[in-house]
Amino acid sequence: MQDQIKLVNMPQNSYYASSEAHKKLSSTSDQIIKKTPLTGARIVADKLVNSVFTYAPKGMQGSRNSNFYEFLSMGLIPNITGSAMLIALFNLANSKFRNPDRAFAAIPGRKMAYGVVFYALGKWLGSKFINKGIEHKTGIDLEMPYKKVVTELPEHEGDTDLTRVEYHRVFESADFPRFDLINKMGEQQGNRFLWWDKIAKKMGFKTPLNSPDQTIQDKVREVIVKATSAKYISSYIWAALGVALAAQEPFEKPVVMPVSGTTKERIKGFGKNFATTLKDSFLQLYNGNPGKYMYASKILGRTLIFGALASTVLGIFNATRGFRIADNQPDTQIDIDKEYEVH
Repeated sequence: MQDQIKLVNMPQNSYYASSEAHKKLSSTSDQIIKKTPLTGARIVADKLVNSVFTYAPKGMQGSRNSNFYEFLSMGLIPNITGSAMLIALFNLANSKFRNPDRAFAAIPGRKMAYGVVFYALGKWLGSKFINKGIEHKTGIDLEMPYKKVVTELPEHEGDTDLTRVEYHRVFESADFPRFDLINKMGEQQGNRFLWWDKIAKKMGFKTPLNSPDQTIQDKVREVIVKATSAKYISSYIWAALGVALAAQEPFEKPVVMPVSGTTKERIKGFGKNFATTLKDSFLQLYNGNPGKYMYASKILGRTLIFGALASTVLGIFNATRGFRIADNQPDTQIDIDKEYEVH
């Protein structure tokens, strides 16, 4: 006897399927996945491994199942290899030089290595700050991940492995956000409007809306568009700030790990040394490099620092501006206990 999906009548004339039915359906359909501190790292690792061992071979073979998601995922390969090449270009040749030339050649090599790492870290931080600020003010988690189950065409006779998984974000598209998955997530918890009610409270509505999804969808799309623009601008300013920090004198010397003590003590000592170097680099960028052009470097350094902070604050402000629409609109709630005359 096949399992039946039990529909339970809920307030606001909505229904949800029983938890047993959802467990069965979740393995073969798209669904939002739970976020943990390592969720993003696991998704990136999955994309990287598949890019090298699955997506690239499929593309080289002209697979009919290759798609745009795989193309974008393979962008990790040139980013990583290009970054490694920049670091290697300035450091591998150092062993061919004689002292003191080797010591002088190592200085730009170390700065290049730190610069590459700080560039990537700065871009990540710039985007992360915008996302977290918007989530705090609106309740919209722009990084909400979901698992997409893709059914492929058979590659050869007898091919039975026809499904694979892609990892996307619910709000990665302003035109087609996956609102259906948000409703599905709510249904699994007994109320399809659960997420929408939370956002409605952030918008200033003090009582539950009759159709919160219809009322809020346009505002969510507006936030997505504004946030995307803000992240493009802010992330590159933060990346430039990261490169500028790596170019300061404190990073000319290697950040070393203590040779004595336990492994934990040595790692802690390395972290302390790195934090000290980063602090000194920041102070030098803020106060200017000593020398003839100290004043000019001081202006440039402070412009980068305050520009990165301003791009984050203004980006969050613009993306959330006008989000609280409830304060400017009349109450549209229908009192179900009140009698209305129909003309």
